[in-house]
Amino acid sequence: MTAPMSPRVPSWLRSLGPLVQVGLRQRYAGSWLGSIWAILGPLVEVAAYVALFSLLLPSEEGADHFSFALHVAAGLLPWVSFREAVDGAALIMTENRWIRRSSVPLELLVARQVGLSGVRGLVGLLLVLATAALAGRAPGVAGFALPFVGLALQLVATYGISLGVAPLAVVFPDLRPGLASALTLLTFASPIVFPESIAGERVLALLEWNPYTHFLRLFRASLTPAPASSLWVSALAAATALGAGHFARHRLWWVARDRL
Repeated sequence: MTAPMSPRVPSWLRSLGPLVQVGLRQRYAGSWLGSIWAILGPLVEVAAYVALFSLLLPSEEGADHFSFALHVAAGLLPWVSFREAVDGAALIMTENRWIRRSSVPLELLVARQVGLSGVRGLVGLLLVLATAALAGRAPGVAGFALPFVGLALQLVATYGISLGVAPLAVVFPDLRPGLASALTLLTFASPIVFPESIAGERVLALLEWNPYTHFLRLFRASLTPAPASSLWVSALAAATALGAGHFARHRLWWVARDRL
Protein backbone atom coordinates (compact mmCIF):
# COMPACT_ATOMS: atom_id res chain seq x y z
CA MET A 1 0.00 0.00 0.00
CA THR A 2 1.24 3.48 -0.78
CA ALA A 3 1.31 6.06 1.95
CA PRO A 4 -1.29 8.82 1.63
CA MET A 5 0.03 12.07 0.26
CA SER A 6 0.40 14.76 2.88
CA PRO A 7 -0.68 18.33 2.10
CA ARG A 8 2.08 20.32 0.51
CA VAL A 9 3.58 22.75 3.01
CA PRO A 10 5.79 25.56 1.68
CA SER A 11 9.42 24.97 2.66
CA TRP A 12 9.82 28.64 3.63
CA LEU A 13 7.16 28.32 6.32
CA ARG A 14 9.71 26.86 8.75
CA SER A 15 11.73 30.08 8.57
CA LEU A 16 8.79 32.38 9.20
CA GLY A 17 8.64 32.17 13.00
CA PRO A 18 12.35 32.86 13.60
CA LEU A 19 12.31 35.73 11.10
CA VAL A 20 9.33 37.36 12.82
CA GLN A 21 11.11 37.05 16.17
CA VAL A 22 14.25 38.62 14.72
CA GLY A 23 12.15 41.39 13.18
CA LEU A 24 10.54 42.17 16.53
CA ARG A 25 13.93 42.36 18.22
CA GLN A 26 15.26 44.64 15.46
CA ARG A 27 12.20 46.88 15.65
CA TYR A 28 12.86 47.67 19.30
CA ALA A 29 16.65 47.33 19.23
CA GLY A 30 18.41 49.92 21.34
CA SER A 31 15.38 50.64 23.55
CA TRP A 32 15.66 49.87 27.24
CA LEU A 33 12.39 47.92 27.39
CA GLY A 34 13.00 46.10 24.11
CA SER A 35 10.19 43.85 22.87
CA ILE A 36 8.01 44.84 25.82
CA TRP A 37 7.03 47.81 23.65
CA ALA A 38 5.04 45.36 21.52
CA ILE A 39 2.65 45.21 24.49
CA LEU A 40 3.12 48.70 25.90
CA GLY A 41 2.28 50.42 22.61
CA PRO A 42 -1.22 48.93 22.21
CA LEU A 43 -1.72 49.16 26.00
CA VAL A 44 -1.14 52.91 25.92
CA GLU A 45 -3.56 53.25 23.01
CA VAL A 46 -6.30 51.27 24.76
CA ALA A 47 -5.73 53.30 27.95
CA ALA A 48 -5.94 56.53 25.95
CA TYR A 49 -9.28 55.54 24.39
CA VAL A 50 -10.70 54.55 27.78
CA ALA A 51 -9.49 57.79 29.36
CA LEU A 52 -10.75 59.96 26.51
CA PHE A 53 -14.25 58.52 26.29
CA SER A 54 -14.71 57.60 29.96
CA LEU A 55 -13.15 60.60 31.70
CA LEU A 56 -12.71 63.56 29.39
CA LEU A 57 -15.95 63.63 27.43
CA PRO A 58 -18.93 65.14 29.23
CA SER A 59 -21.11 62.42 30.70
CA GLU A 60 -24.64 62.18 29.39
CA GLU A 61 -27.48 60.20 30.82
CA GLY A 62 -27.38 56.66 29.46
CA ALA A 63 -23.99 57.16 27.75
CA ASP A 64 -21.50 54.32 28.15
CA HIS A 65 -18.18 55.92 27.23
CA PHE A 66 -16.18 52.96 28.55
CA SER A 67 -17.87 50.52 26.16
CA PHE A 68 -17.45 52.96 23.29
CA ALA A 69 -13.72 53.26 24.06
CA LEU A 70 -13.34 49.48 23.90
CA HIS A 71 -15.46 49.46 20.73
CA VAL A 72 -13.05 51.86 19.04
CA ALA A 73 -9.96 50.04 20.30
CA ALA A 74 -11.26 46.64 19.16
CA GLY A 75 -11.63 47.98 15.63
CA LEU A 76 -8.75 50.41 15.33
CA LEU A 77 -5.88 48.23 16.59
CA PRO A 78 -6.48 45.37 14.08
CA TRP A 79 -7.03 47.98 11.36
CA VAL A 80 -3.67 49.64 12.09
CA SER A 81 -2.11 46.18 11.87
CA PHE A 82 -3.69 45.63 8.43
CA ARG A 83 -2.68 49.04 7.14
CA GLU A 84 0.90 48.69 8.38
CA ALA A 85 1.28 45.35 6.60
CA VAL A 86 -0.11 46.56 3.27
CA ASP A 87 1.90 49.79 3.38
CA GLY A 88 5.04 47.79 4.09
CA ALA A 89 4.31 45.32 1.29
CA ALA A 90 4.57 48.12 -1.27
CA LEU A 91 8.23 48.57 -0.30
CA ILE A 92 9.28 44.93 0.07
CA MET A 93 10.77 44.43 -3.39
CA THR A 94 12.41 47.85 -3.70
CA GLU A 95 13.99 47.55 -0.24
CA ASN A 96 15.20 44.00 -0.99
CA ARG A 97 16.59 44.39 -4.50
CA TRP A 98 18.86 41.41 -3.90
CA ILE A 99 15.76 39.24 -4.21
CA ARG A 100 16.30 38.97 -7.98
CA ARG A 101 19.57 37.12 -7.38
CA SER A 102 18.48 35.20 -4.29
CA SER A 103 16.56 32.03 -3.59
CA VAL A 104 14.57 33.75 -0.83
CA PRO A 105 10.94 33.59 -1.98
CA LEU A 106 8.80 36.70 -2.08
CA GLU A 107 6.16 34.77 -0.14
CA LEU A 108 8.46 34.58 2.89
CA LEU A 109 9.22 38.30 2.89
CA VAL A 110 5.52 39.12 2.60
CA ALA A 111 4.54 36.64 5.32
CA ARG A 112 7.22 38.11 7.60
CA GLN A 113 5.82 41.61 7.09
CA VAL A 114 2.28 40.38 7.78
CA GLY A 115 3.44 38.46 10.86
CA LEU A 116 5.25 41.47 12.31
CA SER A 117 2.21 43.68 11.83
CA GLY A 118 -0.14 40.98 13.07
CA VAL A 119 1.48 41.00 16.50
CA ARG A 120 0.05 44.47 17.07
CA GLY A 121 -3.47 43.33 16.23
CA LEU A 122 -3.15 40.24 18.43
CA VAL A 123 -1.87 42.19 21.44
CA GLY A 124 -4.59 44.80 20.88
CA LEU A 125 -7.40 42.25 20.95
CA LEU A 126 -5.95 40.55 24.03
CA LEU A 127 -5.83 43.89 25.83
CA VAL A 128 -9.42 44.73 24.86
CA LEU A 129 -10.62 41.36 26.16
CA ALA A 130 -8.58 41.71 29.36
CA THR A 131 -9.85 45.24 29.97
CA ALA A 132 -13.45 44.15 29.44
CA ALA A 133 -12.99 41.18 31.78
CA LEU A 134 -11.43 43.33 34.52
CA ALA A 135 -14.41 45.67 34.24
CA GLY A 136 -16.75 42.75 34.84
CA ARG A 137 -17.80 42.36 31.20
CA ALA A 138 -16.20 39.00 30.45
CA PRO A 139 -17.42 37.62 27.12
CA GLY A 140 -18.84 34.16 26.52
CA VAL A 141 -17.14 31.46 24.48
CA ALA A 142 -18.20 32.91 21.13
CA GLY A 143 -17.31 36.43 22.23
CA PHE A 144 -13.84 35.27 23.19
CA ALA A 145 -13.16 33.09 20.14
CA LEU A 146 -14.61 35.14 17.27
CA PRO A 147 -12.18 38.11 17.57
CA PHE A 148 -9.23 35.76 17.10
CA VAL A 149 -10.96 33.92 14.26
CA GLY A 150 -11.51 37.32 12.66
CA LEU A 151 -7.85 38.24 13.14
CA ALA A 152 -6.73 34.93 11.61
CA LEU A 153 -8.95 35.58 8.58
CA GLN A 154 -7.63 39.15 8.36
CA LEU A 155 -4.05 37.84 8.34
CA VAL A 156 -4.93 35.51 5.44
CA ALA A 157 -6.54 38.39 3.55
CA THR A 158 -3.63 40.70 4.36
CA TYR A 159 -1.14 38.13 3.11
CA GLY A 160 -3.04 37.77 -0.16
CA ILE A 161 -3.38 41.51 -0.70
CA SER A 162 0.27 42.13 0.21
CA LEU A 163 1.43 39.34 -2.10
CA GLY A 164 -0.20 41.20 -4.99
CA VAL A 165 0.80 44.68 -3.86
CA ALA A 166 4.53 43.84 -3.66
CA PRO A 167 5.10 43.30 -7.43
CA LEU A 168 2.38 45.77 -8.43
CA ALA A 169 4.20 48.57 -6.59
CA VAL A 170 7.32 47.90 -8.68
CA VAL A 171 5.50 47.70 -12.01
CA PHE A 172 3.31 50.72 -11.21
CA PRO A 173 5.27 53.14 -8.96
CA ASP A 174 2.21 55.41 -8.61
CA LEU A 175 0.52 52.63 -6.67
CA ARG A 176 2.34 53.50 -3.45
CA PRO A 177 0.95 57.04 -2.93
CA GLY A 178 -2.39 55.90 -4.35
CA LEU A 179 -2.50 53.03 -1.89
CA ALA A 180 -2.02 55.37 1.07
CA SER A 181 -4.95 57.49 -0.12
CA ALA A 182 -7.12 54.43 -0.71
CA LEU A 183 -6.44 53.09 2.78
CA THR A 184 -7.28 56.49 4.27
CA LEU A 185 -10.60 56.48 2.42
CA LEU A 186 -11.28 52.94 3.58
CA THR A 187 -10.66 54.05 7.16
CA PHE A 188 -13.66 56.39 6.98
CA ALA A 189 -15.71 54.09 4.73
CA SER A 190 -15.62 51.43 7.47
CA PRO A 191 -17.17 51.66 10.97
CA ILE A 192 -13.76 51.72 12.63
CA VAL A 193 -13.99 54.87 14.74
CA PHE A 194 -17.78 55.15 14.79
CA PRO A 195 -20.53 52.69 15.74
CA GLU A 196 -22.88 51.34 13.09
CA SER A 197 -25.79 52.45 15.28
CA ILE A 198 -25.32 56.10 14.31
CA ALA A 199 -25.42 55.38 10.57
CA GLY A 200 -28.58 55.89 8.54
CA GLU A 201 -30.29 53.16 6.55
CA ARG A 202 -28.51 54.04 3.30
CA VAL A 203 -25.10 54.06 4.97
CA LEU A 204 -25.83 50.75 6.69
CA ALA A 205 -26.76 49.20 3.34
CA LEU A 206 -23.44 50.36 1.89
CA LEU A 207 -21.51 49.13 4.92
CA GLU A 208 -22.89 45.64 4.33
CA TRP A 209 -21.03 45.59 0.99
CA ASN A 210 -17.76 46.57 2.67
CA PRO A 211 -15.97 43.33 3.65
CA TYR A 212 -14.07 45.08 6.42
CA THR A 213 -17.35 45.83 8.18
CA HIS A 214 -17.74 42.09 8.75
CA PHE A 215 -14.17 41.73 10.04
CA LEU A 216 -14.91 44.53 12.51
CA ARG A 217 -18.00 42.76 13.76
CA LEU A 218 -15.90 39.69 14.53
CA PHE A 219 -13.28 41.79 16.35
CA ARG A 220 -16.05 43.32 18.48
CA ALA A 221 -17.88 40.07 19.19
CA SER A 222 -16.78 40.26 22.83
CA LEU A 223 -18.66 43.57 23.12
CA THR A 224 -21.53 43.12 20.65
CA PRO A 225 -22.76 39.76 19.33
CA ALA A 226 -21.67 39.23 15.72
CA PRO A 227 -24.11 37.82 13.15
CA ALA A 228 -23.17 34.46 11.67
CA SER A 229 -23.13 36.03 8.19
CA SER A 230 -20.10 38.13 9.15
CA LEU A 231 -18.04 34.97 9.68
CA TRP A 232 -18.84 33.61 6.23
CA VAL A 233 -18.38 36.96 4.49
CA SER A 234 -15.00 37.41 6.19
CA ALA A 235 -13.93 33.89 5.21
CA LEU A 236 -15.00 34.49 1.61
CA ALA A 237 -13.15 37.83 1.53
CA ALA A 238 -10.00 36.19 2.90
CA ALA A 239 -10.14 33.37 0.34
CA THR A 240 -10.76 35.84 -2.51
CA ALA A 241 -7.85 38.08 -1.43
CA LEU A 242 -5.55 35.07 -1.13
CA GLY A 243 -6.44 33.80 -4.60
CA ALA A 244 -6.13 37.24 -6.19
CA GLY A 245 -2.78 37.80 -4.50
CA HIS A 246 -1.32 34.54 -5.80
CA PHE A 247 -2.62 35.32 -9.29
CA ALA A 248 -1.02 38.80 -9.30
CA ARG A 249 2.24 37.45 -7.90
CA HIS A 250 2.61 34.81 -10.62
CA ARG A 251 1.58 37.13 -13.43
CA LEU A 252 3.80 40.07 -12.42
CA TRP A 253 6.77 38.47 -10.65
CA TRP A 254 9.15 38.35 -13.63
CA VAL A 255 8.17 41.81 -14.87
CA ALA A 256 8.72 43.30 -11.41
CA ARG A 257 11.99 41.45 -10.86
CA ASP A 258 13.44 42.71 -14.14
CA ARG A 259 12.64 46.31 -13.16
CA LEU A 260 14.57 46.17 -9.89
